[in-house]
Amino acid sequence: MNMDFAVINANVIPMVGGVRAEAVFIKDGIIEAVGASAEIAELCRRHGLKAHDAAGATVLPAFYDCHVHMLTTGMNAMAADLYDCADIPSLIALLKETESALEDDSWVFGKRLDESRLAEGRPPLMSELDEIERPVFIIDRGKHYTLVNRAAFEALEVDPELKGVRRDEDGLLTGRLQDEANKYAQQKYFLSWTDEQRADAIRYTAALAASRGICTLHPQEGLDSSDDDVRLMLSIKDELPVDIEVFWNTPDVNNILEAGLKSWGGDILLDGSIGSRTAAFSQKYCDGDTSGYLNLSDEEVLRFVKTALENDLTISFHAIGELAITQALDAMERALKEMPEKAPGARLRLEHFGFPSERDIQRAGALKLRVSMQSAFTALRGGPGTVYRSRLGEERERGGYPSRRLLDAGCILGGGSDSDVTPMDSLFGIYAAVNQPYPENALTPFEAVRMYTIDAARLAFEDDIKGSLERGKQGNLVILEEDPMQTDPKKIKDIKVLKTVRRGEVVFSV
Repeated sequence: MNMDFAVINANVIPMVGGVRAEAVFIKDGIIEAVGASAEIAELCRRHGLKAHDAAGATVLPAFYDCHVHMLTTGMNAMAADLYDCADIPSLIALLKETESALEDDSWVFGKRLDESRLAEGRPPLMSELDEIERPVFIIDRGKHYTLVNRAAFEALEVDPELKGVRRDEDGLLTGRLQDEANKYAQQKYFLSWTDEQRADAIRYTAALAASRGICTLHPQEGLDSSDDDVRLMLSIKDELPVDIEVFWNTPDVNNILEAGLKSWGGDILLDGSIGSRTAAFSQKYCDGDTSGYLNLSDEEVLRFVKTALENDLTISFHAIGELAITQALDAMERALKEMPEKAPGARLRLEHFGFPSERDIQRAGALKLRVSMQSAFTALRGGPGTVYRSRLGEERERGGYPSRRLLDAGCILGGGSDSDVTPMDSLFGIYAAVNQPYPENALTPFEAVRMYTIDAARLAFEDDIKGSLERGKQGNLVILEEDPMQTDPKKIKDIKVLKTVRRGEVVFSV
């Protein structure tokens, strides 16, 4: 493995110090020098290394994705994409087309179902999916529920009394599985894949990340995958072209400690999603007779936080609705009050932080909370005429994913995709953070790039070794066709990744 790399004649943006450079020299996987092209060219001459001439291209620290479902992203690459279906008949037609190309024993697998985009305003029923005789297994866009036909329901051996098995007013199965039923169905379905198939799915996601300029992923695993899948991921992590900091969603801290991990949770679901009306609010949804709900008790959340503090682990939760955010912050504040000796080194983080109250924004800032935020959510789902607006109304919807206010309050923001809920594409995330539907929520291009570089490194408490281009840090960089801080903000998402370098090795090149 070649761990030496140098680039000259570049627009180098180290993301620290407020200065730019022309060149970078990486030796044995570590940055040895950042400076002028002549200086780096001389280092290359002494070490017998041929420098890459960037011809004015931009060099940044390699990107992060702070929230990705690594296994399911790879698995879902093999599924029928239902996102653009206009109505239920066209969705059924696409599933039948998919079925026609399958082997006899294969299931029809669909992904990214978005019921708000269907003309009927609802997902298909089990009775409608039963037009297809073989098992049909569909995951919604946010992975918060699964749809199955009767053949799949029976093949999965779903207990009809399991929490989350939905029925209509006549008591008939709708095919929709939420909560415990959703987790059970997804785990059982994906466990039918062989170890090698799952390993290939992980490798696929890693290669996709490298092609997008990403060198570090925070996989959220163990929720829609099994504990064995986490162990499989850890067993092959050293062969991947990216670094992974696994967030294991397990109730048992001993799993974390035995694996030698530093992070716990991430997608421990305090609530659900806006699309499925399961994110928890104090007021009802505008288009449904529910306000969502919390999945855990206050005492259960507190136990997670206190156990993490006792073991010096990063702890994080999925929290989208206002009540889930409040529950998480209440637990964190109470745990720190009861364990003040742990406050200086507390590793507290939240995923999403979608629709907070102003009070909770200020509380999060006081905690210097690490927040893994997905700016693409509002770019793709927010604004007038969108599902967020119809679910929540204008006032609540405008306050969604308030990155500007969180940053100003003192929070540390890291960018993520929740792939494949939104594309695993840091440049799209940067674009989305800058071009929010409402200007009061937007970041500057420099702030947005920080979300995917140095501040993302702070979310994993590894900004001492990654996230910026400085001597002594890991040699991770991305070469871009254009400078995202100088180009038209509307064109940031279209910038081309030319090269990705991880620890001095080129892991992607056009």
